[in-house]
Amino acid sequence: MSTYLPEEVMINILSRLPPKSLIRFKCVSKTWRSLIGTPDLISRNLINHSTLISKSEDPNNPIFFLVKATDKIDTSKHTFSFLSYDNLDPEYTSEVILNHPQPNHGLNLDIVGSSSDGLLCLCFASTIYLWDPTTSSALEPLPPITPREMVNVYFHSVGFGFDSTSNDFKVVRLLNVQFRSATNLLHISQEAEVYSVSSGSWRQLDPQVARVPYGIHIQSKATMYLDGDFFWCATPLPLDNNEDEKIVRFDFASEVFKSTSFPDASVIGDYSSWKTTLTALNGSIAMLVYPSGKEVEMLCFDLWVLFEFGVRESWTKLIRIGPSLDLERPLGFWGYGRMFMENKEGQLVLYDPSTNTGKIFPFDGLKGSLQVALYNEFWETNEETSEEDGGEVQEEVNQ
Repeated sequence: MSTYLPEEVMINILSRLPPKSLIRFKCVSKTWRSLIGTPDLISRNLINHSTLISKSEDPNNPIFFLVKATDKIDTSKHTFSFLSYDNLDPEYTSEVILNHPQPNHGLNLDIVGSSSDGLLCLCFASTIYLWDPTTSSALEPLPPITPREMVNVYFHSVGFGFDSTSNDFKVVRLLNVQFRSATNLLHISQEAEVYSVSSGSWRQLDPQVARVPYGIHIQSKATMYLDGDFFWCATPLPLDNNEDEKIVRFDFASEVFKSTSFPDASVIGDYSSWKTTLTALNGSIAMLVYPSGKEVEMLCFDLWVLFEFGVRESWTKLIRIGPSLDLERPLGFWGYGRMFMENKEGQLVLYDPSTNTGKIFPFDGLKGSLQVALYNEFWETNEETSEEDGGEVQEEVNQ
């Protein structure tokens, strides 16, 4: 019996392997290394393994995709649209109006994260909210930062997640603390506070134990949550010549920060010339890297996956996607290789890289304000609302 397998059969088998196994199997032989390195195989493997989450089999605990858009005219008004996980049809909409003076366009109500019991963590400026959209349209803020004598404390960033050891949801708040010494020198330190949903209060973490890093990005577009950890991108301080761009992780169980460097600049290119979006890919951290600057006309971005946190060498570039003329910002994967993107008009697009086509959703909001997230809740579908809101809500478009 011949042991020869046609190349097409080999590619079909390899494309069905988990990405971690696929990378390891490059070492089997020169033939396998050559096959695994082909764009066709990597693309097919990505399509087979890019589903964000398995659909719940419990009909009383459905999964939705949540889309948030900010009103173009009144930026204090935000619309949260809940889409069916199966077909992305609209099921439920909730509008939030913040009781703040009209903010400038640099401020936005951000989705920090969502929990498995329907709780959303939102953030506007330095105000953090925990919100269950099924019970109330009003946002209740968490307690603010307590003022300190002779010390200035500024809100920096926030994370939200679940601590499986205590069976509790937590919020972590990062702070910049500034004070002047007796010689009038300005000192700046990084601190963190944790809010426990069960206790309903904040407590400060020991800086020596938590080891809060410097340079964490404040924008929500560079954050993600995965399996009990929250992740940020971080930029080294100007004087840290030996530091690289990195990803920072906060473990909600141990309440400790750790970090891992980005891929080497000699491989990924000049850090200052691109932007990043963090997302989950089959249980691993994935980073979408794309060029920055208004002069960029055709979006082309690279997908990097970190297979082992803390091991810089485990970064692997899976595929380059694009170029596409109309797309501007990746938001994250949906499933089977398709991605949520924001186009140059600020519209939400479900993009298929294999065909370079997409579906446009009718969410009309402020450009740059779109966010997508998974949302679980115990919620019964209202048939009258579903019929009224049903029908085609997507417009076909070719990029």
